[in-house]
Amino acid sequence: MKFADLLMQDAANRGLKHVFGLPGSGFPMDAMEAGRKAGVEFVHIAHESSAAIAAAYYGAGLGTAGLAIGVKGVGAGNMVGGVTNAFFERMPVVCAFEAGETDSDTDLVQVTDHGAMFKGVTKSYSTLERSTANDTLRDAVGLAVDGRKGPVVIDYPSNFDDQDCGELPVVPAKYVETSPDAAALDEARKLIASSQNPMVIVGADVVTTEAQSELLAFVEAIGGAVQVNMDARGVFPESHPRFAGVMTGNYQPHTMEGELQDLCDLAILVGGDSLMTHAPWNFDMPVIELVSRPEYKTTAPYPEVRVDGSLSESLLALSSASGQGVSLEDIDSAKQNILKYFKRPSEAAFAIQDIVASCRESLPAEGVVISETGAFVRMLEHLWDFDRYGGFLGTSGGRTMGLMIPAALGAKMANPDVPMIGIGADGSTLMRLGELEVFARMNVAMPLVIVNDRALGTMKSRQVSRGLPKFGLDLSPVDFAAVARASGINGVIANTPEEFDAAIATAMAADKATVIDARIDQQPYWDNFALSIGAIPEA
Repeated sequence: MKFADLLMQDAANRGLKHVFGLPGSGFPMDAMEAGRKAGVEFVHIAHESSAAIAAAYYGAGLGTAGLAIGVKGVGAGNMVGGVTNAFFERMPVVCAFEAGETDSDTDLVQVTDHGAMFKGVTKSYSTLERSTANDTLRDAVGLAVDGRKGPVVIDYPSNFDDQDCGELPVVPAKYVETSPDAAALDEARKLIASSQNPMVIVGADVVTTEAQSELLAFVEAIGGAVQVNMDARGVFPESHPRFAGVMTGNYQPHTMEGELQDLCDLAILVGGDSLMTHAPWNFDMPVIELVSRPEYKTTAPYPEVRVDGSLSESLLALSSASGQGVSLEDIDSAKQNILKYFKRPSEAAFAIQDIVASCRESLPAEGVVISETGAFVRMLEHLWDFDRYGGFLGTSGGRTMGLMIPAALGAKMANPDVPMIGIGADGSTLMRLGELEVFARMNVAMPLVIVNDRALGTMKSRQVSRGLPKFGLDLSPVDFAAVARASGINGVIANTPEEFDAAIATAMAADKATVIDARIDQQPYWDNFALSIGAIPEA
């Protein structure tokens, strides 16, 4: 079996019905034809970076690694951006590229060192050899979905001896967890018992290792105040009275981290990922880290105790530790102290809070929100609770611009019957306008909400917070609704909360994608972002 057939038949066996990329006349075209025969449709995308993102979210939605295909040199270079996004968002994707000859030391057209380009933003990079091609594919897929997921790159060199590459690869064995060290657990138990107000910071590894029930029992046993990492929305039910918010790394006063610094005397990190924070660890209190695998980096530089191994076993063992615990009244008081900075600006005719409230009302409990970075992202973290992991697919470690449109495309194609809403920003949308045509071509129906403040609003707010002059961050007015209609999907403008309510209701029931160009009031939006990160003006 030639490698193109091997690649596509493996994709079909893993449940993939689509592969994303841009075509080329060599290996990519052979892969397209092999996919057609295997029942895997090639979806050509406006830009290769979008292909990697769409494939990653498509694969994640199906519980496997997505597949993106690109051409050598410039095509691979274009896809680096999307691969980087998948790396920082911990999303699983295998990217296969045509590449230059492995034994050439001559400068050739469109030939460059792919390994050097992808170093640092992939879980692995490999070049195919015929005798090990089957193993390379097996290991690439296995690594992409193993533990903390991410992108893997395979190069198909132009002088590859593509004859018999073997049969379909066997699924690799599942990672076997080790038991935690008893002595380390004893140390952790003593610290918890001596604590009066423990804080528990939860990461997505809790879901990966299926330890959610043990986490809930542990939190309730020790009386912890819970924050979740940015990639762990819904791992701990956010309607629970012990939920205190999303941990982003804004440690200054007037933020939830600042409130918990004053309230708590011990931090317990459970399955946390050091990539999922804006800034290095800065809590001034003792730290216990429960880490599922010994190779994972520590979030806090010098934890008093680090316990490697099964999170379920560690949490069960530590649930017997007794401490006073944080009172529910204190947790609620801390939340209320911060939520006052997220109130709807009274002077605004149309505010981001109106959009969040309307989308929350419109999306069923089983629905999914896909988002990206923007001045609105803090509103989603404080004003929309999620009790189910996977209900919120928002940018986390990368705080990525230009994520929502290709991520929504991939996520919705994987699960077309699940209600979804994409919420993005105008600056980010300008990066991905070409992908609106793909929504039309592939008959992908969902609302795409564009928060349109006619500027790079986050940065405008930060200019003011830093005392810098306003400069270089405004955008020309863009009619995103008209662009959407020209691309073959629905487009509507909303200038008021009432218009937005009507637009989202119609879009949820529409048979094609709908761009809602939500033109909110500018200044209240920018001012509100400053408040959301603790930038409180001096009296």
